[in-house]
Amino acid sequence: MPLEIDVMSEKKDQRIPVMMSTDEVDAIDAWRRKQQDLPSRSEAIRRLVEIGLKSKK
Repeated sequence: MPLEIDVMSEKKDQRIPVMMSTDEVDAIDAWRRKQQDLPSRSEAIRRLVEIGLKSKK
């Protein structure tokens, strides 16, 4: 069963607190600044999680 996640349309009703190092946050911020639509930090994290999950197939 393929993993199909559409982060843009799914209801976001789950909060998951996560602690990250300054380096990790800086890397996320650098990645999101390269995106054409400059997603929020939360949206950037969701997109990166989606990319990671798809790459593990």
